[in-house]
Amino acid sequence: MNDDDYEITTPEPGEPQPADDANQASRSRAELDAMTEELWGRMQAQQSEIEQLQRRIAELEDDTEDKPRLAPWLPFPAPPAAEDKQHRDQTPVFTVTNFVQYYNAVYVGKGGTRAVAIPECWPRHPGLVAELATLAYTWRAAHVGKGAKASDAQYWHDRWRAGFAERMITEWTHQQCLTQGHKAVGATPLTDRFTLDAEDASTSTERDALPQDAEAVELDEDTDQGSTPP
Repeated sequence: MNDDDYEITTPEPGEPQPADDANQASRSRAELDAMTEELWGRMQAQQSEIEQLQRRIAELEDDTEDKPRLAPWLPFPAPPAAEDKQHRDQTPVFTVTNFVQYYNAVYVGKGGTRAVAIPECWPRHPGLVAELATLAYTWRAAHVGKGAKASDAQYWHDRWRAGFAERMITEWTHQQCLTQGHKAVGATPLTDRFTLDAEDASTSTERDALPQDAEAVELDEDTDQGSTPP
């Protein structure tokens, strides 16, 4: 028998395939089905995780209510703050300013003690501004929201407020500021960065809103004024 006795045949289109080829196609289809099922399972698991994250995000967003959640031991309404949902357009300066009003309504004691009102000129004393910022936000952390703790609130009264009251009358302001009116002492007034940001944004917005033709007219007027003798 020679090589010519072995004939290699190729099935014509439409002819039944050999059994081995059919088995191979069947296995390939089963493998594809298994892969598809596995991918579908993974997608379902990821979808479940995404839904859990969305629910968690919704819970966190709901935690910031129109009216802040006050600690049960807080007898008075909390001062408005930029962190409240209805005041999101405000800056931390808004929070501090309202806290100063709250402080002066609650924490002023008898005469001759350190429990005196924060003077109206507080924005003109940089050290006082800096400490009021932390005082306001430590007060909020201790009294407002889910994280509020009675122990933190008492610590604020015992340590933060007492230390602040001492420094306000001995370091940050002049005695005249507390009784008659502002008197410069210590560091000179500074513009806070939030006001700077607001001013920059306002200037940028006004400039962007200015029509190009108006800009050209404005430049022409400046040129004419510069070239025309008085």
